[in-house]
Amino acid sequence: MQAWKTLEVTYDDAIVTVTFNRPEKLNAWNSELVDEMFKVITDAQTKQNVRVVVLTGKGKAFSVGGDLNEFLASSAQQVETFNRKVIELFRFIEKMRKPVIAAVNGYCNLELIQAVDFVLASKNAKFGLPEVNVAISPGAGILVRLPRLINRLRAKEIAFFGEWVDAESAKAMGLVNVLVEPEKLLETAQTYAKKLAEKPPLTLGAIKAVINNSWEMSLDEAMEYQLKENSALFNTEDLREGIKAFLEKRKPVFQGK
Repeated sequence: MQAWKTLEVTYDDAIVTVTFNRPEKLNAWNSELVDEMFKVITDAQTKQNVRVVVLTGKGKAFSVGGDLNEFLASSAQQVETFNRKVIELFRFIEKMRKPVIAAVNGYCNLELIQAVDFVLASKNAKFGLPEVNVAISPGAGILVRLPRLINRLRAKEIAFFGEWVDAESAKAMGLVNVLVEPEKLLETAQTYAKKLAEKPPLTLGAIKAVINNSWEMSLDEAMEYQLKENSALFNTEDLREGIKAFLEKRKPVFQGK
């Protein structure tokens, strides 16, 4: 079994839960954590039995962002290398054909949820981009994605002032799907993960791919891409099972084939 230094990783049937485990550093991401994240996420992608990934943090923070102590001890080139690897990780998460859920407890730097597919947050969670307060411009992709997720003025407001936004406000902006009581966060995350794990995985992958990839295409290209993803599913056993189960009034069993 893999011995993780900065993460806790648990497998429960089709769900893998990844917990950032640097609570004394408010789960700040350092190079070791990024390397371990790459290992666990690529492993989740390749294992057919894994259908959903849940991310959360240990202690009073989901993650406050990059590790400032490591930044201070690094050269500009080393920090750029770190950010490139984080960008690569987020692109991998964005392109992997499995849903990734963030269960946000406490403080959450928006960099860390920019590529996930579904966000649950405890009602006491806080969201923001505090980097400006230490003279850092966020460097791992959020300044590109955030204006697309909300709008340019709101994105600038969050990044310029570096203040924490409460969970209700984050939900109103469209950055959070569901708010829950803090003590119910992980339980609720697992409930949503189990619902997704019962859905046809190839279909979830197609839906995620079209939504995530189409914004980089022209409208005509995106329509053609959506059509190809849709058509490909008609060659799968899961689609036939889904239709047969509906007509036979029974619960479908999807195999990912």
